[in-house]
Amino acid sequence: MSQPVAVDTSSRHSSASSPEQYHEALKRATDAIAPVWPLDQWIAVNPWWGLKHQPIEQVSQALSRRAGQPMTMPAEFYRSAWESGRITPQDLQQALHQGGYAYSEQSLVSYLATPPKPVTPLRSAWDSLAGHDGFDPLAESCAGYFDHHQQRWTSRAVPSLYHFWKTAAQHDLRWPKAQRQALQTLPDDPAAAVAQIAADWALTPEAFEVLAHTLLLRINGWASWCQGIGWHTAHQQAEAGITQLAAMVMAWEWLGVNQLTSIQQRDWLAQWQTDYAIATQHEALWCWQHAYELGYQRALATTLAAPGTEPSSAPKVQAAFCIDVRSERFRRHLEQATPTVATLGVAGFFAMPVADAATGPERAQPRVPGLLKPAYRVGSLQPQQRGVQRYQKESQRQSVRHAKYAPLSTFTLVETTGIAWGWKLIKDSLRKQATVPQCEAPAGLFHTYDGEPIARHEKIALAKNLLTLLGTPTASLLVLVGHDSQSENNPHHAGLTCGACGGQGGGMNARVAAALLNDPEVQQAVQHAGMTLPSPFHVLAATHCTLTDRVHIYRDEQMPEALEDALAAFESGVHVAGEATRLERAPDLGVDDADPIERLKTFAMRGADWSQPRPEWGLVNNATLILAPRARTQGKALDGRAFLHDYCPEQDPEGKVLEGLMMAPMLVASWINLQYYASTVVPGLYGAGNKLLHSVVGGHVGVIEGNSPQLRIGLPEQSLRDGEKLHHEPLRLTVVIDATRERIEAIIERQPVVADLINHRWLWLTRLGEGGLERYSPKGWQPVAV
Repeated sequence: MSQPVAVDTSSRHSSASSPEQYHEALKRATDAIAPVWPLDQWIAVNPWWGLKHQPIEQVSQALSRRAGQPMTMPAEFYRSAWESGRITPQDLQQALHQGGYAYSEQSLVSYLATPPKPVTPLRSAWDSLAGHDGFDPLAESCAGYFDHHQQRWTSRAVPSLYHFWKTAAQHDLRWPKAQRQALQTLPDDPAAAVAQIAADWALTPEAFEVLAHTLLLRINGWASWCQGIGWHTAHQQAEAGITQLAAMVMAWEWLGVNQLTSIQQRDWLAQWQTDYAIATQHEALWCWQHAYELGYQRALATTLAAPGTEPSSAPKVQAAFCIDVRSERFRRHLEQATPTVATLGVAGFFAMPVADAATGPERAQPRVPGLLKPAYRVGSLQPQQRGVQRYQKESQRQSVRHAKYAPLSTFTLVETTGIAWGWKLIKDSLRKQATVPQCEAPAGLFHTYDGEPIARHEKIALAKNLLTLLGTPTASLLVLVGHDSQSENNPHHAGLTCGACGGQGGGMNARVAAALLNDPEVQQAVQHAGMTLPSPFHVLAATHCTLTDRVHIYRDEQMPEALEDALAAFESGVHVAGEATRLERAPDLGVDDADPIERLKTFAMRGADWSQPRPEWGLVNNATLILAPRARTQGKALDGRAFLHDYCPEQDPEGKVLEGLMMAPMLVASWINLQYYASTVVPGLYGAGNKLLHSVVGGHVGVIEGNSPQLRIGLPEQSLRDGEKLHHEPLRLTVVIDATRERIEAIIERQPVVADLINHRWLWLTRLGEGGLERYSPKGWQPVAV
């Protein structure tokens, strides 16, 4: 085994770098990795969240060096869009003007014909060693450490992920003896091990940061999981967080470097010491991406400029739907079917920061966006009985699991239970239909930290916040419509249920909010606070199944009889809207039933079919978030691509509501949008691969593909492609706001996170001006050409 090469560092910096500098460099590298959530609490994540303080083009250049791929589609994609007219000369000229790119139209077209060779990516030491599996051994260790659900050969307790890996390596005979002995020379403390490795290599802190980030990208799925622990399981962060994994990848690379020849070691060190000035090789592709997005914005501006549909009279029912893009189609058809119904858009957890803390062995399920923490838990009507039922059910499941994974089950399980499992397979293969997801009625709200019921002033605060977001209801009947989905044999089911609220349906939140708003004491208090409510006023909850576009309404015996006709009209309207929405969605899913009843059956069977890799398209093709009164979008077909959140600028004189919307729903919509974008443009790094090859790791941790131990994050291929062509258009989110320039600019100035996303082009910010849609840039507002 070669010894670490001595390096003359005098030409790079005047004095040796301190351990603190290397620690800070490693922290910057780990911060660049975004978190992920467990499968059963799945939320869409912007995989570049930790890099939002840098321009997107700069991050793309770095990624092309560190991971071998930029953050744009290949040149062939844009050439096809140009030749088909999807990108027009007008779009390209506007992109050149607005982006300040140093190209002409002709040079950009020529670029697509003969794009330059890809940038040579940075190489790990293991890339130069034949017969090795790269970073797969680290992935195997992560799978073993985090698999607390499926493994049956338990390991003795170890204090941390790094120590678990280092200890297990001593007994892994696949490793050469010299390699195992070398690993044992490193300290058992991860920070000390990193400090020793940094001293051996004597890289600059800047180069050390690039190296660490590059290596973490080699095991990006597990790095994202370890990062997520600090977000959703903070008490485990010290033992299993990303700093533990960072020490592992540095130690693993150190072992690889020690096996290189002296010449190879010098070459390896030299690549990290090169100039990291951002090249412009891929700038042309970003100009084409810019033009591609302008093409969508041009079409959107045309749609928004068209005359809308004005309601003929005051609504008798107002239905508040989640801003999820799948609600846009349904809302449009509902308003067309029943003019007495007006729809609203609001975040689908209905401002209820709750967790469903089930009694029994199951984990509490947060029902809030991933950036929030639940402050309350939902009570159960019969907690003891519910707990016993859950415990019995889970005990039966555990008994089956133990039987399946026992050492002798390989020889006996099929022979003893084959007939039973055969019947289960036949039963699961029958043409069943998925039902509309439903949830139990809640029995009050309680504090998560002490279990005490929430106080009166907390109820009033929650109610006022929700009513403010809804713009204060004017109809006597308000229906809060959460959404949910249904699918079998689908590890990514939670991603279809909701892309934001911990992978949970919104029906429970709707029921909690409805019960709160129906409390006479709460209604009286909010009216004393200056909010006017109709008389009578009642709130119902409902669940919209995005698989079948059926709506289940949770009827309430307390509802005044005078509202029965309004409810009947709403029920009739959602039935008609469901049929119209299914007809609109059918071609994209290959459903060709002409009869509405058969079409509904086909949709329902897709969710109950365990072999169906694509029960529905989810949030595919999401492209815009619109913060404006419904009157600005009513009657306009937005093709199921828009997050629609109501915002009334005249009711928000200080801009506080808008600031909250730009700090919450806008960030969530951006996370969803950029996860779809990342899974499309960099599928090898940020996509989950082929569903047909997936195996679940650790029950809820995530999925691997085939025999690879690498954790796959993001969206599966079947959520983006139809088998022949790409179904999702990779676009950065276009945010449309109905507000003055001054109000929007003041929020950008006050909120650094919002400023980073906008100024560094992670999303596009526009407003509905008097002359049409206009887009913000640090240089001023520019019109979007129609």
